[in-house]
Amino acid sequence: MNSPNRELTMENSVLLQERAAQFLHALAQPARLRILELIGEGELCGCEIEPHLELDQSTVSRHLQVLRRAGILRARKYGVRVLYRLRHPGVLQVLRDVEALIAEQAREELVRLGTPASGGG
Repeated sequence: MNSPNRELTMENSVLLQERAAQFLHALAQPARLRILELIGEGELCGCEIEPHLELDQSTVSRHLQVLRRAGILRARKYGVRVLYRLRHPGVLQVLRDVEALIAEQAREELVRLGTPASGGG
């Protein structure tokens, strides 16, 4: 028999998993990863991001909205501009951890294939 506290915990767990899936889905696009790298250096307007991505304004805006809805970015109006910043700088560490994991997987795959991995990183 499930206690009310146990059900509440399971419900919270499901909600956390749904939020995690939304968060990870928002990161599952190379342009959005690049946006996070850029914004990680400081608050930026979408117009300042466009030249770095070689994407049109509407596409950059859609990417920024996905990142906002996932709770990754915050936005504030400054005159006619909208400035974006990371909601939590820990997201950059998440990206570094994922990159390290992928690099390790690549090294393991090279070893498995019998190709020496370079020791440069």
